[in-house]
Amino acid sequence: MSPIFNYAIGLLVLLCTQVFAAPTEVETFDKSTWPGLISDKRQPAMIVFSSVSCTHCPGAIERLAAHRAASQSATRLYVVLMDSEDDMAALSSSHHRLADRLFAFQGRAQSLQYVVNPDWRGMTPYIAYVDGKGGVRFVLGEPDERTLAIWLKGKR
Repeated sequence: MSPIFNYAIGLLVLLCTQVFAAPTEVETFDKSTWPGLISDKRQPAMIVFSSVSCTHCPGAIERLAAHRAASQSATRLYVVLMDSEDDMAALSSSHHRLADRLFAFQGRAQSLQYVVNPDWRGMTPYIAYVDGKGGVRFVLGEPDERTLAIWLKGKR
């Protein structure tokens, strides 16, 4: 099948399955949150760090969610808002509703960025692939098709 067909099927599956999985609250992301997320051994996760001014973030979130649905992956999708002050607007955003969990920075953004990755300078979208075994791979911007396919198949 063509990649476009697979993407369309994934998007359809995504729309059908994610309606009921949308986050119902914006959780706090503070210095203690990151160690908990990367030490979760239950399943891998894709964590998208986003900002209100990021024009590419909605597309990155939608793309990750569609690929996850198309591959029928159990990988979790989390979105972390670095600068949101309106929880209701964040929860109602169509691309945020694709996430399994939605977080918002609580504290100094630079300090929290440093906790996540000392080399990160706050550019978004910033994606962390957490393998469920304690390993993390970071990607700045949207991942390419090949990288995403390899990640979701578990060949990290």
